[in-house]
Amino acid sequence: MNDYNAQLSDYIDGWLNTFIAHTPPCGHKRDTSLSPILNWNDMPTPPSSDLTKDTPGQSRRRSPKRPRQDDTPEENTTQDTPFDDNQTPTGPSRTLRMTIPTRPFSNPPTLPPSSSASLPSNRSRSTSPVKRDTLALLKKPVQFIPMEDMKVEENMQKAFNRIFDISQGDRFIPNAAEQEVRTSTQRTMLGWFFEHSDDKTTYHMEELAALLKIRAAAKSRQKGGAAESAWNLDVHGPLLELALKPFRSLNREILTHARISRPFVPEMRTDSFYNMISSKMIDFGITVQPSVSTAQHIRTVLDAVPHDKHSINPTTYGLIRYEPIAVPMETKIATGHVEEARVQLGLWVAAWHKRMSALRTSNEQIITLPLIMVVEHEWKLMFAYDQGDAIVSPLLFAV
Repeated sequence: MNDYNAQLSDYIDGWLNTFIAHTPPCGHKRDTSLSPILNWNDMPTPPSSDLTKDTPGQSRRRSPKRPRQDDTPEENTTQDTPFDDNQTPTGPSRTLRMTIPTRPFSNPPTLPPSSSASLPSNRSRSTSPVKRDTLALLKKPVQFIPMEDMKVEENMQKAFNRIFDISQGDRFIPNAAEQEVRTSTQRTMLGWFFEHSDDKTTYHMEELAALLKIRAAAKSRQKGGAAESAWNLDVHGPLLELALKPFRSLNREILTHARISRPFVPEMRTDSFYNMISSKMIDFGITVQPSVSTAQHIRTVLDAVPHDKHSINPTTYGLIRYEPIAVPMETKIATGHVEEARVQLGLWVAAWHKRMSALRTSNEQIITLPLIMVVEHEWKLMFAYDQGDAIVSPLLFAV
């Protein structure tokens, strides 16, 4: 055994000398003729591990054991090892190039491909049970209820009725576009069209041309299996701009990077272990540009709060700090999960309610908040309202 240890030590010293002992100064070429030649076949063979070859009456000597991290110092000192485990050979400075002799594996090990890597990249992942139950785990849960269970607030009744009529095809197309619409579709209804003054004809025809261009882009994105970002850029964004064009105080903002500020992250129940630090984000927000007096009042209120609360919205994203988000909007492609879109909208609504609660100075009920969820061409409008112990939103109109 002692001969083996001595031979192994000599061999290791020779290996180290191949790249340490004769390392030339920086900038000088190394003379390879002076370097010792390392022959892998000269490595000493360890003694036989056959128990039958041990001398009678002599116990077999075990290989040195690596000290465990939880061993005490006293236990570590009792190990009989031919090397000092606490000293690691180190090479020269990292600024020097050195060549370390290597021996390739004759049969290199291989790992089986991971299951996730073998799946197509466009295949959506299944929604985890935790994600589906996230809204129920909130301290003040968000619930999506059937439409017939909705309680329409008085301040929303007029708008709700008109939206319902439009969803049923009541007077939503201007007369100026009637001929083109009847030509391009297989079936039309008389109740679809509404009258308008002649001076509006040019505007409505330009609007129709823009809509046809957006429809062509949507067909192209759908046929090509475009990503969600492509839909947002070429279809949803332009359509929102067109819809908001008559309203000077309304804007659409892209909010894919507007993370919910930490003070407004919805609280979870005490018995929940779900991590809400990485709070979800939405895609768009329709913002309201306040009047001069209202804008000044908003700034005055926000100047008195900490930086992480310095926003009228539940996010401190710079573009929308002083412009309230009137309608949050989440988009998905066909392969995306509708349930995930609801979770993202629901968490945003919960954060928005938390922000509004911090701003209000009375017990007046928080107003109803419209929500939009889009899956390719299908747009769904919902209304989230405060029910006391929960925030509820019916599954409403498909447009």
